[in-house]
Amino acid sequence: MRLEKEIALSKYTTIGIGGIAKYMAFPENAKQVKECLKIAQWEGIPLFVLGRGANTIFGDFEGIVINTKMLRDLKIKEQDGGLEIIAQAGVPLNTLVELGVRENLEGIYRLVGFPATVGGAIAMNAGAFGYEISQHLKAVKFLSYEGEEILLNREDLNFSYRSSPFPSMGIILEAVFFFPKLNYSVYEEYERIKSKRKESQPIQMPTAGSTFKNPTTDSAGRLLEKVGMKGYRVGQVAFSEKHANFLINLGGAVFEDVVKIINHAKRRVFEEFGIELEEEVRLVESSSAYGWKVIGA
Repeated sequence: MRLEKEIALSKYTTIGIGGIAKYMAFPENAKQVKECLKIAQWEGIPLFVLGRGANTIFGDFEGIVINTKMLRDLKIKEQDGGLEIIAQAGVPLNTLVELGVRENLEGIYRLVGFPATVGGAIAMNAGAFGYEISQHLKAVKFLSYEGEEILLNREDLNFSYRSSPFPSMGIILEAVFFFPKLNYSVYEEYERIKSKRKESQPIQMPTAGSTFKNPTTDSAGRLLEKVGMKGYRVGQVAFSEKHANFLINLGGAVFEDVVKIINHAKRRVFEEFGIELEEEVRLVESSSAYGWKVIGA
């Protein structure tokens, strides 16, 4: 297994912000993921599971980052009325999206533009345009923190808006999906969604996606715009002029400025509307090894 030390984390996130990680591992199978878990537990250091880094912003991390990019096995099987897909955690989500467009599969094409892995999308229960990835999930195989491989069916897992049991329950290894085939082409709607993303979101800029979850009664972007956050800047990080809920890296942005701008935005929204915004983006920092634990759990 490839294990690197003192790794710059900025190149492993879509927003391009990050400090230094003590270790980064690139496991190729479940046995090697278990080895990473043992390293963290033996050394008494924190552990973080990373996909594409699409909703993650790092500071320094005195622990081990498990990069799932090598877990990319994909199996596709025809079933009555659709396709069963077994995808390892590191399979790019876009692989499923493209398959969905080609085969006219229900729902998954709506996640076009998400720079995520299958494991990362499940962990955050990624969703857009009325669709969530958990809707077509049949089962998840994961590694418990006791080192046991477990397969649980969807009905035994609790998913909600931008929330899943992972990584609290364990490290996702692979997922089983069933996507029904539609009797019409999804291409036109796929193109419409892709165009809408391009028009309304700063997808050409280094960004971590949505910064905050939408409150139950409103849109985070609307609230942020109302309190003057659109275009607001701290150092080299700013809320996009295109969409107030997207942070962008203007070049050389640092973790500390991300924390400042997020806290300021939360304070302004609470002062104006009495609503406490909850981060959708994950802020990950461990400047000292404070013992074995899973970050994000």
